[in-house]
Amino acid sequence: MIRSFAQNLVKSTLTLAQTRLGFAFLSGWICGLFLLACIQRFQTLVGAHLSVVTGIGLATVMGIWLGLPSSISDKGNRETETTLWKQKRFRIGITLALYSIWTLCFPILLWQFNQILHLISLDQVSNPVFLTGLMTLSAMVLLLPVVFWTARICWFSVRASLEQQPGSSTPLVSPVARFLTGVTLALLSAVYCLVPALGWNLTLGIAAGIALLIVISPWLRKLATRYLPDMVGCLQTMTTGSPLNAKTDSENGSMQWKHSRLLVASGFLVSLATGFLTVIIDRVVFQLYPDSLYLKVTAWAALFAGVSAAWFWIEARSAARGSQLASRLTLGAALIGAAALALFPYLVNWMLYANAYIEFAFLLAVIRGGLLTLFLAPLGFCWGGWMKLSITRQSDNTNNTSVYRLPVWQPFCLLAGLLCGAWLIGTARVDLKTLSLVTTGALSCLSLLIWAVQFRFPRSRWQTAGVSCALVLLVVLTSGYNNYDPHRSTKLLFSTNTFTGLRYGLKPDLLPYMDEGRCLSEVEGPHGTYTVWSYHENQLQIRRSGLPVGVTTTDAGLCPHTTGELMPFVIPVTLHDRPADVLFLGLGSGVSLNSSLDFPVQHITCLEHDPGLIQLYQDEIATRNSISALDSDRVTLVQSPVALAMASRAKTTAAYDLIISNPVQSVVTQSQSEYTADFYRNVSRHLKAGGMFCQRFQHIDFGAQPIRVIARTFLSEFKQVMAIEIANGETLFLATNSEEGFIRPGLLDRLQAPQVRRTLAQVGWDWSVLLNLAAYSNESLQQMVADQPTSVNNSATGRFAFTLPYEMMRWGLKREEVQQMVGRDQRTERLINWMHHEQDDPIVLRRLSEVTAQNKLMVKYPDQYWKYRKPAKEQITDNPRSLIRQVAAEGLNENDFIHNEDKRRMLYFKALSDAMAKPSPSVELITRVCRFTSIYDPMISYFMHDEVAELYRKSDDAPPELEFAHRLHAINYGAGSDRSINSVVRAIELAAEKPELFQETGQQWDHLNGLLQHLKTRWDNRSQAPPVTSKQALHDIELSMSAIDLAFEAMEEIRENAGISDQEWSLRKKVLDRTLVRPLETYHQRVLPHHYKQDRKNRQERKKLLDNLNLPQVPSL
Repeated sequence: MIRSFAQNLVKSTLTLAQTRLGFAFLSGWICGLFLLACIQRFQTLVGAHLSVVTGIGLATVMGIWLGLPSSISDKGNRETETTLWKQKRFRIGITLALYSIWTLCFPILLWQFNQILHLISLDQVSNPVFLTGLMTLSAMVLLLPVVFWTARICWFSVRASLEQQPGSSTPLVSPVARFLTGVTLALLSAVYCLVPALGWNLTLGIAAGIALLIVISPWLRKLATRYLPDMVGCLQTMTTGSPLNAKTDSENGSMQWKHSRLLVASGFLVSLATGFLTVIIDRVVFQLYPDSLYLKVTAWAALFAGVSAAWFWIEARSAARGSQLASRLTLGAALIGAAALALFPYLVNWMLYANAYIEFAFLLAVIRGGLLTLFLAPLGFCWGGWMKLSITRQSDNTNNTSVYRLPVWQPFCLLAGLLCGAWLIGTARVDLKTLSLVTTGALSCLSLLIWAVQFRFPRSRWQTAGVSCALVLLVVLTSGYNNYDPHRSTKLLFSTNTFTGLRYGLKPDLLPYMDEGRCLSEVEGPHGTYTVWSYHENQLQIRRSGLPVGVTTTDAGLCPHTTGELMPFVIPVTLHDRPADVLFLGLGSGVSLNSSLDFPVQHITCLEHDPGLIQLYQDEIATRNSISALDSDRVTLVQSPVALAMASRAKTTAAYDLIISNPVQSVVTQSQSEYTADFYRNVSRHLKAGGMFCQRFQHIDFGAQPIRVIARTFLSEFKQVMAIEIANGETLFLATNSEEGFIRPGLLDRLQAPQVRRTLAQVGWDWSVLLNLAAYSNESLQQMVADQPTSVNNSATGRFAFTLPYEMMRWGLKREEVQQMVGRDQRTERLINWMHHEQDDPIVLRRLSEVTAQNKLMVKYPDQYWKYRKPAKEQITDNPRSLIRQVAAEGLNENDFIHNEDKRRMLYFKALSDAMAKPSPSVELITRVCRFTSIYDPMISYFMHDEVAELYRKSDDAPPELEFAHRLHAINYGAGSDRSINSVVRAIELAAEKPELFQETGQQWDHLNGLLQHLKTRWDNRSQAPPVTSKQALHDIELSMSAIDLAFEAMEEIRENAGISDQEWSLRKKVLDRTLVRPLETYHQRVLPHHYKQDRKNRQERKKLLDNLNLPQVPSL
């Protein structure tokens, strides 16, 4: 009974595979996995820039053109089944065997290709024409066989069906559709399931095993003939295909439609337009979430699914019906292109709710992929329908044969549309809306032209209503092309604050105005849309399709740089003893490149392939900074892909002391090639003997495992590795092959060099802070890697690229996971711990204690900036720095034995005392105090700006912009937990009452908007601790409310001149009212009763004290 059940189960399974799927589907699944593996590995090695995409695209269409014949003849083959089986078995077996061997050996081929790239110079790689030709030739050698074998296997399945059923058109369409369905399922199963869980090696092993099963199926059939005779018919379909209920030649003869020249030309134009629309939809949809690798694959799977569905659904039609269908398909493609822009606000809202409320990473990944499929699958259906209609069949009744003409040239037109669309948008700067409007209009006109040539009216009222609705819908959607707004998606979908605000009840219309960010400009690049945002007026944030690229400051004297932008350069240039040649891999925001000009570095090279980012730096960043590092004689800009530049020939005379890698977010497709062992191996070839390589890794949205993978990959390629935390959620990995290591002689002196102190002062740091940063040694990193099984990330594995998006979407205590990993077994150390001679140096320890004292003063005494004076003076008198002088020296006075640090502080307090002694100090006296800002002092520098601002406020002849500048410095350089209110209030009053401080009205608006946001942050910090006194709390609330009213009045007056619409100001005001004004009013109502109660208690205590006093009796006069 059990044996019978097993036989029935196997029989039903094989029957299902035979009738529903067949060999075409199974071979499509295998070929899809092989094809994706080869393309993804190739792209991971060389990058994902346009020249690589061009090479891959040309290799793909050439492989299809060579693998599929332009015409197929179904001769009435009357060979016996045995002869047919032997021929097909041999061809399919050889092809699958070659395909499997090529795919499994592809990492070896890539290694050989990488060695060939070592022979090419950087100048050749920087040439766009040479690079495109090189990538095309490489793709032809490595990927063309893969695509060719895929096309041949598809043709084998078609040929087998035609030989089984000559004279029928269905066997031509059905196997191809089933093959494409298998390819689609292979792509989806690989990126959503197999590769993230198993990696490429095991996934390809499964596919190769199934291919082997197909190859040896004849022997299996012999065994089945002997032991399971009922299974013989089912096993036969693994190579020959499945019998189909096909229409006869006489039934299909009436369904052929004539191909006029217009229809033939229209097929090529529709393919070209489909390429344009694919690029447009890709650019629009990836404004909603990062363009991860799994989504790129999903896009192609959606296109294949649409083509397969079209081939399944559309049958051969008559001339009239065929032309009507062609017109409808063309109109449908136009509708899809128009809908992508018109529905953009709704897509933003849908993704906002999905990001805020869906906590399961896999479900959110499926939703994102489904949104992409929503547009590309119908577009693929329209294109596939045109391809199906482009197949012609001519019958010869004499020889009883039929010849099918295949549209093998239409993929070339699709590729031309893809490449031209990407070039027009990303390089030629053609407006995306304009390109979409032109493409949609062209498709609409083409649809009307096809319909007008045939002049066939709809035959029923339903058809008339459908056509009318489609035309009306097209007009409506086309008129909504201005709905596409990447600024709104950037503000809503790439900020944790918006998700938190939505969950706490804020309406979606208010969410873009939760902070002061204002978009200044927009530039299209090859990989996304760049936008520049202004914060606090002096801080610029660069984003690419929503993701942060970098942050810079127009004036470091008013607003600090971020540590994540500066430390990737400052730390290695300080650790290295003699850096002469520096290479930057990526321009970023340009902060590190600009700072490198302050250091004694002889040659600086910057590799950046994105022309959009370079233009953005020149037009927006450099003009506002009044300096462009690219104009310096020491700086050389090389526009070359980073991965290929590192794989090029390494010159001994052109090696580098420092190579600094600052890739964009690791989750995007373009960054994957810069996190592999192959990339690190190529980088090490360009380092000098004592050179260092460092890479910035942003993991604010990741847990501990991605850090382990990066550490494991670094450890596999470099002898010594170190990691340093440079910001919240950012780690700097440093590596070297030198025996000198990272802690080299003279490090303490280099830290105190003037250029290092000036640069660190731009982030509000003292030179000693670098010694106290959390660092992880080579041994600590090895311990972290050993916590969990971690594999090296290289171009052959693929797990890191496919699992990173899921890690980013995963909800959990990610920061706690990282802290738990680094906190075990005393893994967290400091740089000073590895400086054995200097770690007990009293000068270093004193400096570190002063930094700690500064932070305590900032938090403990809000609005009492003068509290620093006493501990600063005590450091001079009670703990002075000793200065050694030779005994033989003569003519020395007492001041010669005072250390320069202490002497500088004494002179500062003398200048401050002189200025404070005057009721209205002059500008000259105050300027003497300001001179001490040149050298950063943790006990003076931060607090001095409040002192100077108050002096300027007291001065009668000082211009208000001087006070305002120092107020801004004190506010922007304050700690994140700062609770000071007075400086913010005074700065708001100056900005509101003194419009002459600003050159443009937009600057005044940005300052007021940013200061109000600062005020909200300070009050949020105050809510974390009880007030010192109720009287002081009420006083600060009244000051804040008064400043808010002044700001609102000024912003209302300058709104129109600043370019802010009435709706934008109304929504921003509502947000401020809800998040700042109302909480202050509520807080005021809570504090007021306590104040009255405390005041009554104080009066009673004073009365009781007076009553207890025994005063002498004084007679009244």
